[in-house]
Amino acid sequence: MIMSAVTIPDMARIVEEHGLVIIPVDLDPETMTPRIDLYERAFSPRTRLVMVAHLLGGSFDVTPYADIANARGIPLVEDCAQAFRGPGSWGSERALASFFSFGSIKTSTSLGAAVAMVRDRDVLERMRTIHATRPLQGSDAFARKAMKYLGMQGLHSRLLYGAVAQVVSRSDGGLDGFIRRSVKGFPAGNGDLLLKHLRQRPGAAQAALLRRRLERFDSRRLDARAERGEFLQHSLRDAGFVLGRQQPKRTHWLFAISVDDPCRLIHRLRKAGFDATQGATTIGPLTPPAERNDFDPRVIREAMSRAVFLPAYPELPRREASRLIQSIVSAIV
Repeated sequence: MIMSAVTIPDMARIVEEHGLVIIPVDLDPETMTPRIDLYERAFSPRTRLVMVAHLLGGSFDVTPYADIANARGIPLVEDCAQAFRGPGSWGSERALASFFSFGSIKTSTSLGAAVAMVRDRDVLERMRTIHATRPLQGSDAFARKAMKYLGMQGLHSRLLYGAVAQVVSRSDGGLDGFIRRSVKGFPAGNGDLLLKHLRQRPGAAQAALLRRRLERFDSRRLDARAERGEFLQHSLRDAGFVLGRQQPKRTHWLFAISVDDPCRLIHRLRKAGFDATQGATTIGPLTPPAERNDFDPRVIREAMSRAVFLPAYPELPRREASRLIQSIVSAIV
């Protein structure tokens, strides 16, 4: 299976649990898209599927990738988990399927669940048949999840979050590890546990929440987030390399700047009161099989090893965004 070289580790786990071998295609850090020359070379007689991912809140035209795959009789699907732009924007017609996630930290979160837009009638019917055999998510499980994230809302207080950060920074994995564990949507452990967790139909409460979130989608907040990200990107053009700065469509679900000394920058920003991180996000580069080491994604791995993820959410006041920029420039210069 050919995949964009950056994704969440659990995506790789799912693919491998189904007996597939992943061939990652390195990305251009400017656009966060698979390099077309490497992509063409990745195909072999064993290739069964292609999955391209739209990353960091940006999206791109998959047509050239679909053309290459379709010419070889290989279906292409797209991972749009980070690129939801609202109802009415459900992916490319050139993809066999487009997958959207509404997990705890996603745009228009419903604390879980997903939407798959499938454009092949036979595949759709087979998926529906399989899906109908899955057990329903228990109401207790959804209630526990809802209570967990309701409790986490209290961390929006700067004083409380600061106190928690001070405590957990001394724990195993530090603050980044605490954040990863708190928002992680997949269970740790073996593949059987992972697949059991995934092979459920959303219960009535989960489905109702997702429907409500889609029907009341807040496009103004998405626009504000995109504007805040564009403001940061323009202001930091001389301070560091913003990953995906040349993406055709950018909404800045994640905002990452690549710098020479990420640890120093994170330390300075946290001291200034900003929640910067390097490892809290769950996305990262994939590792190719040993026999295909020529597909090691060295370029994007190097860029992400120096990446610092910054708060670019729309609620960040403009004056605080300006102070964030000043803190970054003073730390780098």
